[in-house]
Amino acid sequence: MNLKLKNIIYIAIVGILAVSTLFFIQNNSETLNLSDIFENGVFSETSEKLPKYIFEDSIEVYLSPNELAKVSKLSKSLNGDTIEDSIWNIILWEEDNIEYNHAKAELPTPEVTYWVTGKTEVSDPYNNTIQSPTETIALKSGICGDYALLTSALLLEMNYSPIYILTFESEGNAGHAAAAVNINGDYYIIDQQPPIMELYNYLDYKRDIEEYKIDNITFYKIELSNDSTYFEKGFESVETYDSVSNEYSDIPGLSRYLMTYFENSYEISSDYNIKYLDSMEYLPRAYEKGVTIQYFFQFGGYTPIFEKQYAKWVFDYIENDMTESKYDISEYNSIWIRSSYDGEKLKIIINLSKK
Repeated sequence: MNLKLKNIIYIAIVGILAVSTLFFIQNNSETLNLSDIFENGVFSETSEKLPKYIFEDSIEVYLSPNELAKVSKLSKSLNGDTIEDSIWNIILWEEDNIEYNHAKAELPTPEVTYWVTGKTEVSDPYNNTIQSPTETIALKSGICGDYALLTSALLLEMNYSPIYILTFESEGNAGHAAAAVNINGDYYIIDQQPPIMELYNYLDYKRDIEEYKIDNITFYKIELSNDSTYFEKGFESVETYDSVSNEYSDIPGLSRYLMTYFENSYEISSDYNIKYLDSMEYLPRAYEKGVTIQYFFQFGGYTPIFEKQYAKWVFDYIENDMTESKYDISEYNSIWIRSSYDGEKLKIIINLSKK
């Protein structure tokens, strides 16, 4: 037999063996774990939903009524009198109890492959999964998508519907996700820590302060209906949301709330006569002494609809700061507060005096 004929027979035999091997694998795919085939042992195959790897599946599964019931106790404890109160309670709780997992954020994204058979194959050597709300609570940590699902679950369990999750695309950067609500036609972003920002202010803040320019937004509108969770998906360009001037030379509502908190906590009364004490050369007649204290809070935008919540947040910060610095205001019996926002910083001027 010549060499050429031998080679042809050899190739034919190898080809038959290869086809037989593929046939064996294909016909045993229902029972054979593909991790036994691949050396790294990180492949799995399923036709079921994959909430740990596919974000849309996580919305459908992790925000289902059965899963929402698991966060019911926490949801009830954070439920406020209004949606604004509830949102603020949630964001403060998350700030205090959930830590951003920077190590997880640096892990490679799992690879998901879709086959024409309808099955899905996942490669996840680092166990980098999307967490359910209960997992995030138990682990006390997560990344943006985990926060968004937890926030949405708590609000849905409070019977606020629809709730939104927005995912953001930024060229050259990792994607981002945050929960949101729509109040009176405006979207308010709930992103891991206070304050709450309107969408257009949030986009400016991410671009100007965090240097994260968002190019496109995917909206997931999530609703509870007939004991089931449904979502709709839509896309919008950032150009839809033009920058809007967000400057306030005076915020009387915030100032009034702040003064009320001080009046309820100290033996002190609001006094219009010292409104501009900070710019006076002399004290008004009949006043013994006075002092001005200023605080600055930098964030992406002041949101009037959350005025009451901003005031409590600012008051708690100031009170804690005064306690830590051992600054005693009990020697004063008059107060007036002015507040303003210049587009970048919230400025609080506290004028104190004693008659």
